[in-house]
Amino acid sequence: MSGGEPIRCFVAVDVFSPEIVRSVTGLGRELEEAGLVGKVLDPESLHITLQFLGELEREMVERVKQQLSGITFRTFPIRLEGVGYFPGGGRINVVWIGVKDPTGELFRLQGEVSRRLGELGLKPDKEFKPHITFFRVKSVRNKPQVLELLAKRIGFEVGELTVDRFKLKRSVLRPEGPIYSDLMVVRATDSEAASGG
Repeated sequence: MSGGEPIRCFVAVDVFSPEIVRSVTGLGRELEEAGLVGKVLDPESLHITLQFLGELEREMVERVKQQLSGITFRTFPIRLEGVGYFPGGGRINVVWIGVKDPTGELFRLQGEVSRRLGELGLKPDKEFKPHITFFRVKSVRNKPQVLELLAKRIGFEVGELTVDRFKLKRSVLRPEGPIYSDLMVVRATDSEAASGG
């Protein structure tokens, strides 16, 4: 017996830090000035999706939490650098920031998440390519100029980040963009907060 509406959810690493917010906000302004029309995502909602789960019944969400709570990992660094866009070619629907994983720990963590969730029959829908969506594009006013700017920014360095937790997040779709909230936080075993509970 399931209760209530299904919950649209995903597993992610948040990438919120003042340095990253400054870089991303500046880049968003440049793109708008070059001719991109759309929405720069709220800096607090920037994240790397480890696995998208879609709509789940509440009972399944509880099972997902149980599986994720068994994952242990230590803090590790990632670097945010490079800018690109989907779907590619001349079409720009989403602009993203690249993620470098120097220690390989991000891929290991994602592999563990997908292995555990796979036991519940929740398989990833595509290969893991870590990135951060930060601009949803409605239209492009000056495509040549925008493409030139994106090409120039291909090696754009955003900053480094220490990953000390990942989250099961809820996504509520709204016309003005999705609203995210945390359903669960799993902290690294060596993070300061981990010892406190």
